[in-house]
Amino acid sequence: MTQPLVSTITLSKSCRICLDNDDQNDLIRPCLCSGGSAYVHRKCLNSWRSMNRNGRGFKSCEVCQFEFVIEPVIDDPSADKKRLIIYRLLVSRDITLIILLIQAFIFGLAFLMQGADKQDRKIQNLYPDSFTYFGTYYLSSLIIFFALVGFFGLIGYCCGLMKNDNHNNNNCNCTGVQCFCVGTSCNNCDSGSGGGGGSGGEGILVVILIIVVIFAIIGVFVGVILSIMIVKSIMERHAKRLWLRQEAKKYIVKDFEGQLDQLRQISSQRQITIPRNPTRFNTVGNNTNKIMPSAPLPSVSVIT
Repeated sequence: MTQPLVSTITLSKSCRICLDNDDQNDLIRPCLCSGGSAYVHRKCLNSWRSMNRNGRGFKSCEVCQFEFVIEPVIDDPSADKKRLIIYRLLVSRDITLIILLIQAFIFGLAFLMQGADKQDRKIQNLYPDSFTYFGTYYLSSLIIFFALVGFFGLIGYCCGLMKNDNHNNNNCNCTGVQCFCVGTSCNNCDSGSGGGGGSGGEGILVVILIIVVIFAIIGVFVGVILSIMIVKSIMERHAKRLWLRQEAKKYIVKDFEGQLDQLRQISSQRQITIPRNPTRFNTVGNNTNKIMPSAPLPSVSVIT
């Protein structure tokens, strides 16, 4: 008599973010998700909480909408100081990287200008003799860099104004010729070919050069302003992300592995008796523990 073969399938836990089943000791069950979405690596969860765009992933699961239970936070001044130092080092690293990239572009442009001006030295003759040989090309490349940034910034600004003006006034589109409609209509777009003689060609060239120089000077100032705005916005975004990464390590999500009944009980209690408060985290034994970022960074909002 033959006995039926019984196949045993061993289901291994895997992380729902990285989809790996290694490092089983780091896998936790923080929410009501089941099946393949039940477990997640703590390091993957902390990274997701800090990188989440809308900020909701910091305090709740985006799949089952369960608000994470945070372990009781013990005030540790030394740990807070260490996190603050790491945060400042990371921000300084990003600022230094941006400055180095800009300087690399400027130095590269300076070497190109130096090679192009090696014979005539017209660029070098534009500066006083007190300037060093390479300093003239570095300053020229710096001015060109700001002029390019300002030029493209002015183009973007003017295109935005023209787009809004055309949308509001419903200006017509002139076919056959390029028409810049000034005012409220495109009347007589085809009129006035305005052909001039060839005798004034040199004068027109001088006028064009003067206009280019004027726009280059304006572009330098606009480039400085735009550069400051761009760097500020980039650093605010990086600072928020880096600080949330540190906060994710401080406010640890509780692991409910083997405590599924307690997890369901907490969820039912919240739905019945505890109103959702977006400014607080529920912790075990303490439901009034606020998240207070220990860094003086008012632009960072941990909870949205």
